[in-house]
Amino acid sequence: MHARIGWAIAAVALLGVAVAGAGDPIPVSHTDNGRRIFLHGTTASGRVVQNSHGMEGAGCAMCHGEDGRGGMMHGIPAPNITFSNLTDPNGHEHEFSNRHHPAFNRETIKAAVVAGIDPAGNALHEEMPRWIGLNGADLEDVIDYLQALSKPHRRPSPGPERM
Repeated sequence: MHARIGWAIAAVALLGVAVAGAGDPIPVSHTDNGRRIFLHGTTASGRVVQNSHGMEGAGCAMCHGEDGRGGMMHGIPAPNITFSNLTDPNGHEHEFSNRHHPAFNRETIKAAVVAGIDPAGNALHEEMPRWIGLNGADLEDVIDYLQALSKPHRRPSPGPERM
């Protein structure tokens, strides 16, 4: 009898917790949304971001590393995509493709992510997915997260082969 009462109390307590948690969702910061997209290819609300490669559960970090500082993916160099590196006023020299282009800005970063083009209008490597499922706010959130990755408190780590 006491065991039934104990189970009933536990069930009611759990139900109370579930009902209390079923209210309005906890607001998520834009940087958290950007972080989730970067790391997992899903938004903070759990929406999988559509991309040209049909990948699910993988974001930018799969190739560019959790710190955004690049590495190798399938034998192809994945560049450093931290905001400070992308916006370097000296632009970028890509030995792999024998190309140079000017520095990125927020708008050209968006074009690279969604359309796969660099600031000079060159197509990015076909291994770079086109993240067509990002809306304007998502793109801004990802760029803000790239800025957060640029902060000096993050130590660069070696870019190991990721696949």
